Amino acid sequence: MDDQHSILDRVISSKQSTDIEQFNPTDVVSQLFKSLTPREDDVLRRRYGLSGKPHETLEEIGATYKVTRERVRQIENTAITKIRKSKEFAGIITHIRSAVSSVLDQHGGIMPENLLLQQLLQVVGETDVHRNNLLFIISELLDETFKLIKESAEFRQSWRTVHAPMHLLRDIINESLSIITRIGKPLSATELLAEIKKSTVYNQNQGQLTDEAIIAYVQVGQRISKNPFDEYGISDWGSIVPKRMNDKIYLVLKKAGKPMHFTEITKVINDTKFDNRRAYPPTVHNELILNDHYVLVGRGIYALKEWGYKPGVVAAVLQEILRDAGRPLSRDELVQLVLKQRMVKKNTIHLALTDKSKFTKLPDGTYSPVAA
Repeated sequence: MDDQHSILDRVISSKQSTDIEQFNPTDVVSQLFKSLTPREDDVLRRRYGLSGKPHETLEEIGATYKVTRERVRQIENTAITKIRKSKEFAGIITHIRSAVSSVLDQHGGIMPENLLLQQLLQVVGETDVHRNNLLFIISELLDETFKLIKESAEFRQSWRTVHAPMHLLRDIINESLSIITRIGKPLSATELLAEIKKSTVYNQNQGQLTDEAIIAYVQVGQRISKNPFDEYGISDWGSIVPKRMNDKIYLVLKKAGKPMHFTEITKVINDTKFDNRRAYPPTVHNELILNDHYVLVGRGIYALKEWGYKPGVVAAVLQEILRDAGRPLSRDELVQLVLKQRMVKKNTIHLALTDKSKFTKLPDGTYSPVAA
C-alpha cells in the first residue's frame, strides 16, 4: 500500500513539475487574447500592465479613446467575458489551474502572493511582465478557484484555495508569535518548526500541517518577518528589518559569529542589500567606535561585546586576565588567553609584559600584576 502511495505521489509530483515547467503566463495571455478586438486587447494590457508598462487607470485609458471611465470598464468586462467563453479557454486554463492548485496545496492551501509567484515563475523567470500576466490570470480568469486575501494589519497579500483552513492559518500565526516573543530572538525555519511541533495546535492538526504549510502560514502573518539571513522574528525588531546602521552591523557580526574588519562588515551590508541605502566604511567605523556593543580586537577588527570580549588595550586585557586568575601565569598561558580576546601578534603581547609599571616577572618566569 505504501509503495502504491509512493508511486502515485511521484506521478502527481512529476505532472505538477511538468505543468510549472511548461507554464509561461505571458504566452498564455497572448493565446487567450486572440479572440479579442484590438481595442479590447489594448485596454486589458494597459489596465493590468501586461506589456511591461505600468498599470493605467480607467481615466487614463478613457482619455486615449475619448470615452468615459465607465465605458472603459464595460470594454474590460466584455473582453474578460469573451475570453472565458472562447473555445480555447477551457483547454488552456486547465493546465494553469492545475499548476497553481498544486503549488498552493503543497503549502497548505494558502501562500503569500510573492511566494506563490516565485514558485510558479521559477522556470520562466520572475519578471514584472510575467508577474503581471500571472496575476491577471489568477485574479480575473480563475477567481472562482482561488481567492485573494487582501493586505491588512493581520495578513500580507496572499492567495488561497476555496476550502483553505483560515482558522488554522490564524492559529499557526498566533502560535509562532507566542514562540518568537517568548524566546526573544530570531529563529531559523528549522528552529521555529521544532518549537511549533511541540504545540497543541500542531498536535491537533498535524495531518494537515506539512513543514511547507507551516512556513507558508507564518509568512502570511504581517507581524512576523524574515531577515536576509532567513531567520524569523517580530517585524519591528532591528535584527529582522534593520533600519539603523547599528542594526545592520550587529546583524552582520551576529550572523558571522566571529570578529570582522570594518571594511568587510561594510561589504557584507552592501552585498546583503538590507535596503537601498549604501553603507560606507567611515560611517560603519564610526558606529563601531561609538557604540559599546562592539569591542576593538585588532587593527580595524571588531567583535561583539556579548561574546565575552572586553574593551581596552592589550596591557589592560593582561591585567584583567591576571586579576581573574588570582595567581601568576606563564607567558605562554597569557598569550593564549589574550589571543581569545584580541587579534594581535604574539610579539605585541610579549612587549606589553615588559612594562614594569604594570607587570612583575617572578623568578619562576611567571607574571603577576603590579599592585595598584
